[in-house]
Amino acid sequence: MRMNHTRAVLSTAFATLTLGACSLDLQNPNSPTEAQVTTSADGVIALATGLQGRFATSYGNFAYMGGLVTDEFAATSAALISISDAEQGAIAPGTGIADNVFNSVYRTVRTADDLLAGANALSAQFDPGTRSGLVALAQTLKAEALGEALQSYQRLPINTYGITTPTYVTRAEALPYVRALLDSANAQITGTPPSAFFTNSILTPGVNLNAMIQLFRARYARMANDNANAVAYANLVPRTGPAALSLLQFPAPTVNFYANVTGGTNGIAPRRQWRTSMAAGDQRFTWFVAPSATLSGRVGALLDNWNRYAGAQAPLPVYFPDEALLIKAEGLAQQNQLAAAQAALDSVRTDCTGGRGLDDPKACLPALTDVLTQAQLLDEVYVQRRYELFGTGLRWEDARRRVGVRGPIAAPAVPVGGQRCWLPYAFGDRNANPNVPADPAEPATFPAVCQQ
Repeated sequence: MRMNHTRAVLSTAFATLTLGACSLDLQNPNSPTEAQVTTSADGVIALATGLQGRFATSYGNFAYMGGLVTDEFAATSAALISISDAEQGAIAPGTGIADNVFNSVYRTVRTADDLLAGANALSAQFDPGTRSGLVALAQTLKAEALGEALQSYQRLPINTYGITTPTYVTRAEALPYVRALLDSANAQITGTPPSAFFTNSILTPGVNLNAMIQLFRARYARMANDNANAVAYANLVPRTGPAALSLLQFPAPTVNFYANVTGGTNGIAPRRQWRTSMAAGDQRFTWFVAPSATLSGRVGALLDNWNRYAGAQAPLPVYFPDEALLIKAEGLAQQNQLAAAQAALDSVRTDCTGGRGLDDPKACLPALTDVLTQAQLLDEVYVQRRYELFGTGLRWEDARRRVGVRGPIAAPAVPVGGQRCWLPYAFGDRNANPNVPADPAEPATFPAVCQQ
């Protein structure tokens, strides 16, 4: 996202792994206090910039964890024991890696709440389009941050602003809240389109706020098994050209999240088996990784190097456009519209170099030759999601949806899905908040239906 005022935040995008305690009432590192952002229009604009930087950090931390506890990533040779333990499904309460997602997510949430408060308090000082963009941006990034918490923890707080000891709620209660935030963001920009000033001077260059809202609406409608709306929202996501992508930018001296964790004590790399398990001819690995025959990790995992994210300033997509097509295919299949579902799947499979004017992963596979049943189509959706959405953190929730949590896999064996159901709750919040539940027990037998 826009980084001009957030370089200090993103240059330490992964430093939060070493944090212990976390308060949900944190001051924005970009300086403004609550009083300042409700009395200064410049403070509100700075806060919007800071929010985008914080979101880049929390999104990166979520994707890192989601890949590590599934079958996407493994610890590099210099990584801490806690990282190589996590790649085998073992995460102890109180370790930095256990708390990291929570801490960074709720910093994003707090900053979004501050931005909403400032935009509302100073509404008369902004033209309607600028205020609309600020409000929609805050609602959207707050919703996605909470969605990432929802995909990591069995329970989570959703009402935290000004509350010292927030209550934790179930995922069933949190999901409608996330969806309502996104619907509000959509209504905001539909009723009052964001101004040119907001789009050109506040929003990160290369981010399409409307596309991001529609993709997130489709993502969480799917999670709620609201198939009709998942398809409808997916159809609103642009398919071609620059408008179809939204990219987190990392101008020097900031560093792309994955480039920042290719080595050192937090180091991870893609598991080689992700590439070698692909269908013959699938070209998507070339977008993500540079094949290696020799690289191995701390506990012997076979690894590839990053390709696209190896560069320090390489942009990081907020989402991949074909996620919308895969949501559409799944929603149509669930509604028994099988021919249309297969056509959507074929659009993903056959996308090849130069297709749709997009620089995104390209499978370059042939169309499906057989007419698939509903069960076969759903299986194929999840195969395509595995290779299309690599490194986004979404693999973990996919494992839950498909009863694909198969338990801890000790090295040198290689996992083929999720290795645990949930993260333990953040140690710092447990110390400060009596409402934190007991850590959920992991299943004793696998594959497991995760208790929600």
